[in-house]
Amino acid sequence: MAIKQVIQIYHRCGFKVQYLLGDGQFEHICKYFADTDITINVTGRNEHVLAIERAIRTIKERIWAIVNQLPFKAYPHRLIVEMV
Repeated sequence: MAIKQVIQIYHRCGFKVQYLLGDGQFEHICKYFADTDITINVTGRNEHVLAIERAIRTIKERIWAIVNQLPFKAYPHRLIVEMV
């Protein structure tokens, strides 16, 4: 499962994943984490995870600030990846 691979990468970098926040699409993975110390918080229908929404907005605002300082009209794919 891809989410477990991502968690392993974080562990190798010295981080300890304690919580997973997600919307209803993550409901089916709860059974895979039942025997771990990771808490999964899945929102109900038509709800949003405010922490995730705010993080996405912050990233978009920071990228927009960088883009407005650059003199380009078009951006190579690699530049976009590095900005994020």
